[in-house]
Amino acid sequence: MLKKLGKSITIANAIAFTVVIIVGGISIYLTKNILHNTYKIEKLSQDILTVDSIHSDAYRLVLSMHHFLIEQDRLYSQEAMEVISKLTKKVEDYKDDEFKELAEGENLEVALLDTILKDVKGLKSIHQIMEGFSSTGKFDRDELIALEEYAYSIEANTARINKIHLDKINNWTSESLSNMWLILFIYLVFITIGGLSIYAGHVILLKKVVNPIKALATATIEFAEGKLDKRVYTDSRTEIGLLYQSFNNMAEKLQENDEVLRKFNEELERKVQERTLELQKANEQLQKTQKALIRTEKIAAVGQIAAGVTHEIKNPLNSLSINTQMLLRELSAEFGPASSTVETASLIKQEIYRINNILEEFVKFAKLPEPQFIDNDVNHVIAEVVDLISLSAQQSGIKIQLCPQENIPAFKFDARQFKEVLINLAQNAARAMKNGGAMEIKTNKVDDNVIITVSDTGEGIPQKNLEKIFSPFFSTREGGLGLGLSIVQRIVESHGGKINCLSNVGEGTVFEITLPLERT
Repeated sequence: MLKKLGKSITIANAIAFTVVIIVGGISIYLTKNILHNTYKIEKLSQDILTVDSIHSDAYRLVLSMHHFLIEQDRLYSQEAMEVISKLTKKVEDYKDDEFKELAEGENLEVALLDTILKDVKGLKSIHQIMEGFSSTGKFDRDELIALEEYAYSIEANTARINKIHLDKINNWTSESLSNMWLILFIYLVFITIGGLSIYAGHVILLKKVVNPIKALATATIEFAEGKLDKRVYTDSRTEIGLLYQSFNNMAEKLQENDEVLRKFNEELERKVQERTLELQKANEQLQKTQKALIRTEKIAAVGQIAAGVTHEIKNPLNSLSINTQMLLRELSAEFGPASSTVETASLIKQEIYRINNILEEFVKFAKLPEPQFIDNDVNHVIAEVVDLISLSAQQSGIKIQLCPQENIPAFKFDARQFKEVLINLAQNAARAMKNGGAMEIKTNKVDDNVIITVSDTGEGIPQKNLEKIFSPFFSTREGGLGLGLSIVQRIVESHGGKINCLSNVGEGTVFEITLPLERT
């Protein structure tokens, strides 16, 4: 097809080139005629100016003669003789020039020029009249008036010559205008035919070459993107058709090879997925077992510590507490309640109380009782906790805002344990807001879950500590045991829920507890 198309394009280009040459030649020829007429008009315009000058001199002569008839002044006679001399020279010069250029058949202009020359020769007798006047001071008025007819004749004949000139100019102008309209007509016809030819050529080229190539290019792109079943079809018996057939053959072979490779890859992938899934399950199970084992070991260790502490320290500690109270009473009675001795004994009592609290935390973490699942109203439980902590929060300059969502149904959870969770979170928030702030507790029902959010405007938790805050014995607070959030997490998880923490240093902390409405 490319050879045939190339031949067709060459022929079309040759025809177009020939048409352009012909149209250009015609336009150049017509333009040449227009320019030639322009040059002739320019020459004729100069002749018109010359004839007008002769006409003006004849008029000036008549005017001088009239003035002389009215007032016999030598100035007018001299002016008349000067005009006749100039007029004679102009007519003779113009006649010599015109005889060289006038073509055959222009007898009228020649005849008029001859008449003008005769009239000019007739005017020469004015010299004699004027010379006689100069010498005698007298002249023949009738003879001078008769000579005016020559001047009038010159004016009339120059007007006729210019009319001939103007007629020629009109003819040449009309001819040039006709040529210009003909050029415009040829130009419009050429544009129309050329535009139609270009459009027809564009349509043919688009249909025969561009669209098939675009279709093949699109098919190639789709084939490269993985559509191996893509095929192209054409009824062309040229090289385009051969190219389509070659593409289809190539696509067929590649699709067969890809099918074999795909089946092999599927089998390989299936086996890899099976092994990977087995490894993932084993790894997940191992991680769960490891985490459970670590937690169990920690709880067991705490349990052992709690059992030992309870056995070895609890009973003596109780005795110390009782004896300290008795000692305080005796010292207060002996030395007075404001004495330094009483103050030292009070400090001993406070330390015994602090040790007792630590022991209770150990026991609580190690022997956390199973939750008692009873239908409770979560908003009511939260309101009770807010009542408990509102006084101490107010004293610390903390504003508590409760935002419960209405119509949350009652569901089964241990209210006592969740009060402990909320109190723990509230105490942590209060410690983070040393200079006062705002605490918000809100509830939302999302799908089949209840979400409890406790947020504060405190110091925030550094990102590096967020993953450790639920670990037992991790605490950044001086004197803290690090079991509060671990107990909170155990309670939430024992209810089938989860707890998350979001915090930014200097912006505050948000704890989000998610509890299922229905236990599985």
